[in-house]
Amino acid sequence: MTTASEPHELIHRIQKDFRLGGHKAAAIAMVLENADIYLVSDLEPDFVRSLFMTPFPTVEEAYQAAQAKLGKNATVLAMPYGGSTLPTVQGAEETDQ
Repeated sequence: MTTASEPHELIHRIQKDFRLGGHKAAAIAMVLENADIYLVSDLEPDFVRSLFMTPFPTVEEAYQAAQAKLGKNATVLAMPYGGSTLPTVQGAEETDQ
């Protein structure tokens, strides 16, 4: 961050040369131990698979795949800003103590 001359430069750099940081990798790995991640993005599908996620070109296709795998009554969590969102399970703080 300290090498950028303005905030937008950081965004451009990430779009051009994305690198997954260690803290993000650990957080994703913890999610992957309990859930599948279907990623809708412009990233190359082979790259997404190398991150242990399933790539999809559209939200609709990802949702249909989740329904096909889990059934129509399954709970699916959509996270439009997944890279900057930390979901929590309601009541989890009570059981983690």
